[in-house]
Amino acid sequence: MTKIYYAGQDVDAPCGRCGGDTRHQILTVTNGTPEQLICGNCRSVHKFRAAKPAAPVRTPRVPAAAKTPASRPGSQFAQFQNLLAEEQGGAHASAYRVTEHFEVGAWMDHPSFGLGRVQRRLGKKVDVLFRDGMKTLVSA
Repeated sequence: MTKIYYAGQDVDAPCGRCGGDTRHQILTVTNGTPEQLICGNCRSVHKFRAAKPAAPVRTPRVPAAAKTPASRPGSQFAQFQNLLAEEQGGAHASAYRVTEHFEVGAWMDHPSFGLGRVQRRLGKKVDVLFRDGMKTLVSA
């Protein structure tokens, strides 16, 4: 289907001065194609540039063995799953509070990250392994 343009019509087009697609008004049309536009934002007059077609979305190829995080034995997700299975879901998890002291091996329930296990203590910080990966948190 061919698009029909006419003088005075509003179109969305890229504007070099504004730096993006903005609303323009067509000033002149030649052989059914807009020739000059005026930007509704900055009021600059420039040639019509057709919008670039969207590039096709390319999805990277993933080997079948790497599709599930648990299939990679060294991943943090796999480590978390193993810990969870070994200790039956952290049945004795404490709610996370900055004022609470967590030791290595303790389970915590974080309001954003969920269930996690303390892997290492560094002064007033602890590295905790959650389902989403390792996070460093403050601990008394």
